[in-house]
This record gives sequence, C-alpha cells and structure tokens, in this order.
Amino acid sequence: MYKMILVAVDFSPHSERAVARAKALVEAFEGQLQLLHIVETPTYPVLEDVAVTGLPGMWDLELTETLIDAAKKRLKGLAKRYGIAEDAIEVLVGLAKVDIVEHAQQIGADLIVVGRHGEGFWESLIGSVADSVLHHASCDVLAVDVEHGEPTPADKVG
Repeated sequence: MYKMILVAVDFSPHSERAVARAKALVEAFEGQLQLLHIVETPTYPVLEDVAVTGLPGMWDLELTETLIDAAKKRLKGLAKRYGIAEDAIEVLVGLAKVDIVEHAQQIGADLIVVGRHGEGFWESLIGSVADSVLHHASCDVLAVDVEHGEPTPADKVG
C-alpha cells in the first residue's frame, strides 16, 4: 500500500498521464500525493568559477526566478485540474535525475511516479530522467506511458 506518492512533473503529455495515474493510486490507497517539478537552470561555464568557488559555472538569478515562477504557475494549474491541493506541490532548482530521488527520500515517499518519456532534446542524448530515477530510487518507481496512462482532463473534454 502506497501512503506517500511523489509525481515528478516536466509538463510533457507523459507527466500529465503520470499525475492521472498517481491520483487514481492515491484514491485507491487513501494516501498522500505530492507533485514535484525540478527547474534545471542553464549554467554558463566559466573557468574562474571552478578555481574560486568550486562551482562548474555561473547562472543567471533573474532567469532562474522567471523559470521558478513559470513552473509554479503551471504546476498550480495542473494541480487544480486534478483536484490536488496547492500545498501538495513543490518546485525546486537542481538536477532532475538527482533531486527527484533525494526529494522522495526526504518526504518518505514509497512510490515515485514519472512519465516514461520527458520533454527535451538532451534526454535523447544522455538518457532519460525516468531511467535514472528507476536505477537510483530506494522506493518503487512507476513509469507511465502515454498510451497506457489514465485519461487526463483534456482527454475527457475532447
């Protein structure tokens, strides 16, 4: 029985299906649900950063804040469509492949639900977030495919 389910959301059709599947599981198990989006801020490599701070590059704080605000707005909209409370959403800045697993451990999640395929060009080159979560999570992981997920609110309208 799953009591704490974490859904990693990248706003792709796969992650929308993951939210639908997780919502159904939460209702079946009478558990809790949290939606998580990781903002991966673009960094610009600067050699001085590595030498002085040990950081691999610099980032634009204004751009980061803009990305966080946009992600919160989208995540709130997604939560509203599925009847999920706003206090069950979280937006973090980091690296999705690492921070999804770390956040799941922090909140005591016993299931992570992800879309099988995410958004983005880089995933096709360096491997998917879903694959990384599957290999590093200490709890169960469910990767939801678009063809096999629960119907989304958009499906019910159209």
